[in-house]
Amino acid sequence: MVVVVVVIVVVVVLVVIAVVVVIVVVVIVVVVVVIVVVVVVVIVVVVVVVIVVCSSSSSSKSSKSSHECEIFSSREHERAESHHNYKNCKKNPGHENFISAQDFEDNYLPRLQSDIQREKLRSRIDLTVRLRVGCTSSERPDDDDMAKFRGTDKSRLGTGFVYAVKAKYNKPCFCPNCNGQVARKQWSCTIWTANHVVYNTEEAKETKIDFFYNDNSCRRDGRMKSVSGMAVVKSEPDKDFCWMSSVTCDEDLGERIGELDWQCGELNRQDITELGLPLSGDNSCDLILIVSHPHGQPKKVTVGEVRCRDGVKGRLEYNTPTCPGSSGAPVFGYDRSQFFIWSPVHTGSFGKTSTENTHKLNEFQRVFKKMKGHKTEQEQINYCFVSF
Repeated sequence: MVVVVVVIVVVVVLVVIAVVVVIVVVVIVVVVVVIVVVVVVVIVVVVVVVIVVCSSSSSSKSSKSSHECEIFSSREHERAESHHNYKNCKKNPGHENFISAQDFEDNYLPRLQSDIQREKLRSRIDLTVRLRVGCTSSERPDDDDMAKFRGTDKSRLGTGFVYAVKAKYNKPCFCPNCNGQVARKQWSCTIWTANHVVYNTEEAKETKIDFFYNDNSCRRDGRMKSVSGMAVVKSEPDKDFCWMSSVTCDEDLGERIGELDWQCGELNRQDITELGLPLSGDNSCDLILIVSHPHGQPKKVTVGEVRCRDGVKGRLEYNTPTCPGSSGAPVFGYDRSQFFIWSPVHTGSFGKTSTENTHKLNEFQRVFKKMKGHKTEQEQINYCFVSF
């Protein structure tokens, strides 16, 4: 009887111990689960906060655009400051994706299938000009980006495109050399640029237009030709467009640009892809090719892709590299059939932004890569205005 009682007591004790152990294990499991849940919640909250902060920071940055004129202390210092600014550029250090006009002609144009295609694209490059503006008009409104330079000696540099050329015979020529005297033959040309580069006729008269500035030897051997602006014949401030007139009686220059003018025709996307230029490989994107004078240096060609079309604001955004000095440059857009017939002009830049909203990374991937120490891929977003 005593043995039975002892056995029963032992069994009861063991059962109690087992129950206690189970309860302890359950409590431990519950505590661990709670800790895990809390940690997960904290991580999610941190990630959400980081995303919100990054997104707001990105939106803040992307909403701030800037024009891309290169500003110099005076005309006397343009050459030295241009070289210095190009060498120390922060937006595109080294300018690896900028192809010189000569390199483009020697190594890229031959890849096109026909002489006609090569001449079409060569014409676009040759008709791109450098603009050196020597004054800032007092008529610029106070909220104008260049208004702070009113009354100073500062000059600025941009890019333009020869929109039209017309030969005239036995008419008064108002170039600086003729000063109203009758010239046997002269050529009037219209330069298309950005309105923030050349605001009005006062500024046009203080503008030097440099043709064929393709390399540093152009100045020495006379290949670069310069003429003066005359007047702003039309402007569309809301689209940042400006048409400036000029005239020359230099027969070599006049004949050459006159021949180039009619050669400007259509090129399609396939023609551009044949050049073997650096692209992302996304064939769904329209291409953007820009010819400009970054920092006032010899002509460069860059290519990229459309990133956004804002039909309400009439704004086209692209990642084609640009620099100060690119303002007013021709923007040639190529879709899968033909280029945009009315080429707009480059207006400005939003700087650099991560590519998470394009085709590279989504927001969570970007945050976690950043937390792990990986660099997020960046691309610049530049823009122009165009009618869709």
